[in-house]
Amino acid sequence: MINKFLIRNLLNIEFYQFLVSVCSIFDRHKIDFDRLQPLYEALESHAAQMEISLAAEKRNEKIREKNEMDRRRDRLHSRLFNYLKYITYSDEDPRYEDAQEVLQTLRAVGNPTQLAENRQTAMMTLIGNRLEPLRDKLQNIGALEIVDEMLEANRQFIILEEQARDVAATHKIENVPSAGNVRKEADAIYRNIVDAINAFAKLPHKTDKYREIVSDINLIVERYNQMITARKRSSK
Repeated sequence: MINKFLIRNLLNIEFYQFLVSVCSIFDRHKIDFDRLQPLYEALESHAAQMEISLAAEKRNEKIREKNEMDRRRDRLHSRLFNYLKYITYSDEDPRYEDAQEVLQTLRAVGNPTQLAENRQTAMMTLIGNRLEPLRDKLQNIGALEIVDEMLEANRQFIILEEQARDVAATHKIENVPSAGNVRKEADAIYRNIVDAINAFAKLPHKTDKYREIVSDINLIVERYNQMITARKRSSK
């Protein structure tokens, strides 16, 4: 008998990996293929769809992270600009001349926060290049940390943008069903296959024929059961 376990406790990526493993076993054994072929093929189709849906979710998460990093670099630029203006309000401030020079450099480049993302990225990079010779002055007026954080946010934005683009280029992921919906359907198909195999395996003249596939599936089931158990212990 194929053992049952709480599949719902698997994460989506784990469920996808589980599908790939069991589909490989079903394809290798092809037990009662004449009866179960439609279910085998449906499960393989859902495994392929699950991969695409997970890619879409990953792309969407990268876009969310990218948008948050875009807001962060905007806020840091505004913070830097306002900090410099605050210093230059008083020409008696000992930091005045250094702050004035940095502020003029920023104004010469322009305000990147109102531009489209790709142009903003290029302008942020240009700001970093223009401010590089002024690092000592930035340090003197207490603005170096803000600049470094802003430039790091810009670098992280570039990385996240590239990651989102790479995911989209690898998979056709527009208008795909959610991983959760695909998972529900795949779970039902898998259970139908298991129920059919378990029913046939109970027949005395089928026991030997089904022994190997039952053993192979149970090894996979046990592996994921151990993973779930280990995660529960860790959370506690």
